[in-house]
Amino acid sequence: MLRVSVILTLLVLTTAPAFAQDSDQAFQGFLDALQTSRELILSETSQDGTDRAEGFRHIIRLVEMQNARATDDHDAAHPHISRCPSLACKVGFDNPDFTYINVGPISPDYTYRVYGMRGTVPYISMQVFDNPLGGEIFMTSEELVVAPDGSYEIILSATKPENASNWMELKPSAFFFILRNGFYDWTTEVEASVQVEVIAGPMSGAVPHLTPEELVDDLGELSLRIRSIPQSILGARDGWPINDLNEPDPGAFGIEGAGIPTAVSSAGRYELDTDEAMIIETPMPDVVHGGIQLGNLWVESIDYQTHQTSLNWFQSTPDSDGIIRYVLAREDPSVPNWLDISGHPRGGIFMRWQSPTDENYPDKPRVEVVAVDEIRAKLPADHPTVTPEERAEILRQRYLAVNKRRNPTGQFDDVRAQSGGGSSGCALSDGSGTAALPMLLGLALLAIRRRNRRA
Repeated sequence: MLRVSVILTLLVLTTAPAFAQDSDQAFQGFLDALQTSRELILSETSQDGTDRAEGFRHIIRLVEMQNARATDDHDAAHPHISRCPSLACKVGFDNPDFTYINVGPISPDYTYRVYGMRGTVPYISMQVFDNPLGGEIFMTSEELVVAPDGSYEIILSATKPENASNWMELKPSAFFFILRNGFYDWTTEVEASVQVEVIAGPMSGAVPHLTPEELVDDLGELSLRIRSIPQSILGARDGWPINDLNEPDPGAFGIEGAGIPTAVSSAGRYELDTDEAMIIETPMPDVVHGGIQLGNLWVESIDYQTHQTSLNWFQSTPDSDGIIRYVLAREDPSVPNWLDISGHPRGGIFMRWQSPTDENYPDKPRVEVVAVDEIRAKLPADHPTVTPEERAEILRQRYLAVNKRRNPTGQFDDVRAQSGGGSSGCALSDGSGTAALPMLLGLALLAIRRRNRRA
């Protein structure tokens, strides 16, 4: 029943007709959509607090995210480029390891050339959206043909042109293109750049000025998204197990067609008392990208810039038996794979494995709720310890790295200059205060990556 209701919601989003109304009626419809979302937030929270405040903020963020697509001077002959993270871009477990470069609007009436430099991030995915949450036309960096100088070119069109090394089909309902840059080393890697030009189609000069009819249509679409997206996502969320994760599957999120078709994921919810923590165990995988992240009640990523609420496989530290053990806890348990739930006693958990082969398909992660004072006893004897000084440096590097991603030109800065000439090392302790496992910085990152690939 959940899957059916979600699909029906998406059908409304993609097929709703324009209503015969004037600009004032359309604006009133937008206000009504906000009221509907307000009532949803109130129904999901029994009292005022962090969850309710974040719920109202979630709606405001959705307005920001959806507003440009609905109300900018938009024309498929003149698509814009935008990016996430921007001021705020959080919905449906937005990936802390990704930047999202958007090109739109687009239309199958035109042929587009999307081009740029490949960069050094280990994973890229490209997707044509034909519904609000995804589409089946996609490509990954494993398939992308890149020129010797590091440049790439993708043709978007309704029919495949001759001699196109990279082509993505525009189906009749196509309206949006997205390129996702998947970082592992947040500090040093450089994302792919994106530029677009229209090379064929019914060109018509400059974008026409806004008409009342266009505003009616635009506000109608915006109102539908503000009203329906939260309902769809929370409907999916309510199908996830509590204090557990569902079986890894391309459809584990719970909304058909959402996300990257080649991604396998596992979703769950946590609800932990003040004296409880959670340990999640999974083998170090052999996949091109992925990791784990926390989300709030509204399935937004929790602040990953100043809190360690996510870890990709490259950032994660496996034990000597090859198992990664994540610890969800309010206070720092002095372990490398701590996921900070402070301020969020309940929320979501999402794990990703990008493009696993049949031989490397992930097993269901093992989840155990434990007492906070039993965390160390539940971990292997040689599990590393992180000192307060080491944690502070890890968090400092996260803060700098995310700010650099918000400012694309910052990715080309000399990383050493950002450290102010200070130490570039950050070590874990073996429990006796002795530096044992450098993490997240410099050549140690490359060493961990190579080790993980061999495991």
